[in-house]
Amino acid sequence: MKLSSFIKIVLIFLAICQFSCRKDFSTVNSNGNLSFSTDTLFLDTVFNDLSTTTKILKVYNRSKNDLIIPKIKLENNNSKYRMNIDGIPGTEFENVLLLKKDSLFVFVEGTISATDTNAEMIYEDKILFDPNGNLQKVNLVTLVKDAIFLFDSNNNDFEITETNFTNTKPYVIYGNAIVPENGSLTIEEGSTIHFSKNSSLTISQGATLNINGTLNDSIVFKSNNLNYEYDQIPGQWQGININNANVVNINYLKILNPTTGLNINNNTNLINIKNTEIYNAAENGILTANANITGENIVIGQAGRSSLYLQGGDYTFKHSTFANYWNKSIKSESTVSLANYFIDNTESEIKIPLNSANFINCIIAGTKNSELFLDKNEEEPIFNFNIKNSLLDLEKGDDLYNTDNSTYYTNALLNKKLDFRNTTINDLRIGLDNEGINQADITTATEVPFDIIGTGRTTAPDIGAYQHIDFKTLDTEDE
Repeated sequence: MKLSSFIKIVLIFLAICQFSCRKDFSTVNSNGNLSFSTDTLFLDTVFNDLSTTTKILKVYNRSKNDLIIPKIKLENNNSKYRMNIDGIPGTEFENVLLLKKDSLFVFVEGTISATDTNAEMIYEDKILFDPNGNLQKVNLVTLVKDAIFLFDSNNNDFEITETNFTNTKPYVIYGNAIVPENGSLTIEEGSTIHFSKNSSLTISQGATLNINGTLNDSIVFKSNNLNYEYDQIPGQWQGININNANVVNINYLKILNPTTGLNINNNTNLINIKNTEIYNAAENGILTANANITGENIVIGQAGRSSLYLQGGDYTFKHSTFANYWNKSIKSESTVSLANYFIDNTESEIKIPLNSANFINCIIAGTKNSELFLDKNEEEPIFNFNIKNSLLDLEKGDDLYNTDNSTYYTNALLNKKLDFRNTTINDLRIGLDNEGINQADITTATEVPFDIIGTGRTTAPDIGAYQHIDFKTLDTEDE
């Protein structure tokens, strides 16, 4: 080693020793002048007996002196909260050092049991700083909800024994909950079903599913993450699987943040879907293979792949809005995709006739120039579709994309102004500048006389799931 390098190391060592042995190091007790990042720390809304996410409180010493905080503690002796300071967990800490012009992180979380199982409960506590002297405090608040938990203790798929879900309490599903073969599940208006990560609901062969939401009391399927920060995050749970079910009726359902909202396979019995919204699907809003669906007032917004992907079968959609303005990554697939085959789990190509795919008074739109993908396998001759009185983002082309061919297109309005309220947050209401106002087929409109929010459309009907509104008339809470 060179002499100069050795001397530098020695000098650095001596400097460290000098500062570590300084005789003028002193502290004073805090005098009530601590500052905090907030005076009230709101921990998420959480289900009964489940832990909150960890929140951080920052404590600042803005003085010119190093401080000793004699005690930091939770006010309640049997508090449901717990803290972590400097890597040490606990509910009470003594003689905590906080250097001048520095800050301290206090990590807080809680596991809380609701005492009133028929209602939500607010649980509160306080963090006390120097409670025996210059007292300062920060409030802690958590909203606790009681719920019905459905799970298998071994983390396996499990059959649902309940045949009715009510709106008395929310349900929380862990794992794949199965309505067994020839079984049934009816979900009451106003019910909320939460799903943990990778959880799903499966409707088996011959089973019945009735989702009976109403205009004023819709049913919601969503993640068990209750913090508002998760409201727009896709793929928080798997979705609903329907496999050759007997009867499926869905009305006023909201599916939020799934991987695929509805995954329907080999279901030739008619599925009725009305007044249903699907937002922030990580893959597809609705994905089918050989299904039979009629849909009215369906709204499907952002999806990582397609809002609607139909592979063989029979379909009719009336007054529906499919608008995929995916903004989480690059969107490679079209909003609506039609095919007459699918790829099974063994990577084999299974050909299925697309007997019919009819879109009447619908909107098909998104970020791409062409939001309709027509994937015809020439070895399967049947590929039937028709788009009538609909707004469509599409580049005119040949063959199936020839919009002059009335077999496939009737009064299709291409690349018109849509004037959605806010595609970033899936607000797909239409405004005064939408070019589909009063352009819908009146006969079909009388078959679906109200839009998805209950506005009449039997006269001057608009294309899509919504009648137009003047955005200036919206209340502040709707902004």
